Amino acid sequence: MKRFGVIVLFAVSLFLLSFNSPVFANTASIYLNGVQLSATNLSQVEIVNSKVMVPIRVVEELGYVVNWNKTDQTVNIQNNSKTVAMAMNKSSAYVDDRVVSLTSPPLLKGGTSFVPLRFIGEEFGLEVNWDNRTKSVYLSSDALESTLDSLDTTSTNKGLIENIQFADNRLTINMDQSVQPEIFTMSGPERIVLDLPGAALADAFALQNMAGAGSYQINIEEEPSFVSKIRYSLFKSDPSTIRVVLDLNSKASYQLSNAAGNSEGIVLDLFDPTSPTAPATSSDTISDLSTPPTTTTTVPVTGNRLVVIDAGHGAHDNGTTGVSGRVEKDFNLTMALKVEALLGQEPLIDVVLTRHDDTYVTRPDRAKLANDLNADAFISIHANSVLNVPTASGTETYYYSEASKPLADVMHKHLIQATRLKDRKVKYNNYEVLRKSNMPAILLEVGFLSNAEEEALLFTEDFQNRVAQGIVDGIKEYFGIN
Repeated sequence: MKRFGVIVLFAVSLFLLSFNSPVFANTASIYLNGVQLSATNLSQVEIVNSKVMVPIRVVEELGYVVNWNKTDQTVNIQNNSKTVAMAMNKSSAYVDDRVVSLTSPPLLKGGTSFVPLRFIGEEFGLEVNWDNRTKSVYLSSDALESTLDSLDTTSTNKGLIENIQFADNRLTINMDQSVQPEIFTMSGPERIVLDLPGAALADAFALQNMAGAGSYQINIEEEPSFVSKIRYSLFKSDPSTIRVVLDLNSKASYQLSNAAGNSEGIVLDLFDPTSPTAPATSSDTISDLSTPPTTTTTVPVTGNRLVVIDAGHGAHDNGTTGVSGRVEKDFNLTMALKVEALLGQEPLIDVVLTRHDDTYVTRPDRAKLANDLNADAFISIHANSVLNVPTASGTETYYYSEASKPLADVMHKHLIQATRLKDRKVKYNNYEVLRKSNMPAILLEVGFLSNAEEEALLFTEDFQNRVAQGIVDGIKEYFGIN
């Protein structure tokens, strides 16, 4: 009898372990509204504590924008209206400015980052179901059914994309009217991103290459090729912006031009960055297209530069509250006024504040002010807080667009030197004031009011003067002003 009990206990233990241990399913498939996602048949899926975990590349297949920070091991996932931020092995995540708990935190395994699919799917309005028998994930959403409506292809004010082709390391986008493209690169993995503001998909083309909820994909089978696949989707609705992403097999340089015989068409040629010369292009070259990012972080000075300094929060909006009761809005305003005073001594820089006193300006109006002034830079000053983690500390700088990252990098360098606090790095986020600003725009989180030591430091005159000077020094270096 005793032996029988031991056998039963052993069997029960094995049964429990099968649910509590990660189970690797290398044949799992993912379906969206009944259609298998085109690139997931080879994707790994992990089952951790009965939760489906998928590589972050799978999330991209759903049509969301994914940014992976290898240094911080953090991932930001966004669509038009929401951002989810997570860190590897952390049991909490940020949904916009809201903190939520995770039953299965993201994990890093074999160089691949896995995230909880149900959590992400439901946050973005998907219904998620797991079929253990077939090892399949089924996602359902109304988004796919309304794809053509959301693209609003009937508008005559948009340049309609009639076709996208790729051959011989050349991307060709045929359109019925010209748009001004914006191009930048991303790493980890290597990508080239082409944004087409004022563009939409033509009705017939919108029915081709569907890969997910409002997302499209073209797999590249030719070899050799710099590109493994091309993804495109509606990135923003106002203004309507189509984003085209080239997933690269290896790093590539590029050159933009008009399609031969079609001034509305766009051609992107890729070539080996080690090659001494670029391939020949048509004489129809688009002269004012954005050029590839360079390593320089300064901007040539051509007359006075206008900088908008934003003191976050104000009036009824206190921002965060420190451990001793001090409020963020007061710190932000004090810092903005100090920066304004220092910039007033710079003959080549003009400065405008979004507020000079304890008043409230809406976030859209802060960005609108900078846009209306045609400012050269927008800098929003804030203090940080994680009230349930009183040991959280340090300085971090946020940007939204790739065009803003050089400003963020330069400013963060000077900010860290000035605060002498923990370096929490430069990070991506889609804060509204950054997203709606048309110029390079960054948000500074100087230190933590939820940390008693840092709160006391942030309200000292010496610290504030150092930080204000650091911000001014960052502005001057960015604009190349000695």
